[in-house]
Amino acid sequence: MSRALLLLVLCLAPLAAPAAVVCRLVSGGSLGFGAYDFFSPAPNDSLANVTVTCARDGGPQNTTLLMRVDQGINGATVSARRLLHTGGTGDTLAYGLYRDVGRTNVWGATDNVNTMSATLSIPNRSSGFATFVIYGRIPAGQDVSAGTYRDTVGVTLIY
Repeated sequence: MSRALLLLVLCLAPLAAPAAVVCRLVSGGSLGFGAYDFFSPAPNDSLANVTVTCARDGGPQNTTLLMRVDQGINGATVSARRLLHTGGTGDTLAYGLYRDVGRTNVWGATDNVNTMSATLSIPNRSSGFATFVIYGRIPAGQDVSAGTYRDTVGVTLIY
């Protein structure tokens, strides 16, 4: 009798094990604009690739990732992001973060563009990755002091 009970417990144990998908940032996190030239009539564009990897051990094969980007520590809103002069001059450079290469969809401007999603199909006990692209632009014609400008923008990954 105890042998049959033990067999039953071993057969049910895998069903009770928690399924897990674990995701982590692999690369990204820095968007460098390079030198800004006040006299250039063209905007200063750049981009950053944010790569996330996810590993699956049980659970559904498809995992949906959502990535959010906030307004940054120097910006009042997502449509008024600012790079702050690190030398204490108080100068700021307006810039934008976008979801598309044409730089028309401001990242975070409305709920529809607050996130970007990717769906990964991950075989069990394996991993997969997704790359999100953040497009940046500093508009031309901003008269500011020479120096280094920075902002820190929070990126949230939901899965």
